[in-house]
Amino acid sequence: MHGNGEEPDQLRIGGWIEPGRRPIDDSRALTGPTRPLALPAAPGPVPAGAATTGTVHTGRHREVRRWWRLAAASAAAVLGVIAAVQIADDSDPGATADTSLPLWTGKPWAPPTPPVSIAPEPSAESAPPVPTAIPSVPVATQAPPTTPSRTPTTPAKPVTPTVSVTAASIPAVVDLGAEGGQDWMHWGLTDAASVNRRRGGTAIEDLGGTPRGRYDNNPQLYSWTGGSPTNAAARTPTGVYTCGQGATFTLRVPASPTTRTLRVYAGVWMAAGRLTVTLPGAATATQTLENRNAIRTARFDIRYRAAAGTRLTVTWTATAVYHPTCGNIDLQAATLD
Repeated sequence: MHGNGEEPDQLRIGGWIEPGRRPIDDSRALTGPTRPLALPAAPGPVPAGAATTGTVHTGRHREVRRWWRLAAASAAAVLGVIAAVQIADDSDPGATADTSLPLWTGKPWAPPTPPVSIAPEPSAESAPPVPTAIPSVPVATQAPPTTPSRTPTTPAKPVTPTVSVTAASIPAVVDLGAEGGQDWMHWGLTDAASVNRRRGGTAIEDLGGTPRGRYDNNPQLYSWTGGSPTNAAARTPTGVYTCGQGATFTLRVPASPTTRTLRVYAGVWMAAGRLTVTLPGAATATQTLENRNAIRTARFDIRYRAAAGTRLTVTWTATAVYHPTCGNIDLQAATLD
């Protein structure tokens, strides 16, 4: 404050300086006792000639005032920064609001309706023809059948049909069951029509012939077990016969690629007979037997082979008779092995 040409009052941190005095260097320590003083009000003009006390306010009062000034300046700076940030956000032209999410309007949000095209619809003349869709027909799927793996086999070599026949004496007792591994037959056990065979056997076929009779004085005997219809027989001397020249018995058996043996037990009484064996693809084989005065028997062994499905035929025929009423040929049994 200025007045009456006097030197203005000077305000310094910590107190007022009297007129006509220079500020005291703050770096120097003050002498004399100090006491805390409250911050006085700014003094008015000092009258001319008035005495001054020369007192300077320093120390703790000065520090308190300095702290409050710093605190006020820091708060002002913080408020300024916050205001600047808000102003920058409001005025940033590059910032755009996120419009990808709908704003709440009080109603459930629904996706925006796709834009409606305002282009004119193509005319029927300019529109290309639309092919008619063929309705699909459901087809049941099925996994392809699995073919089991097969080991390649070597083709069978062709079989050359062969056949042979030999004649031999008949043992005193013949066990048909032991000899006929595949099949066997016996004729005349109880009568002229009586036939017994291996149970379940079917390989040997009796194709018939001329009328037959039964006899029971054969020189050799026959036994079996496991037969049908008679299960077992022991040492039977029975058989069948047919009289006259040209009388016959005919049998048939299946062939196989492996050699088989058919045995035919037969004989003559005051007659002559011929055994004829035929096999498709093979030469005919024959054997003969004769006795003009009594009975004679033989076992004819026939060995043969041919392709599966082929059949061998045996015919036993009276070629001559030496009795005026009934020279004959006879048949007792047959076995297949």
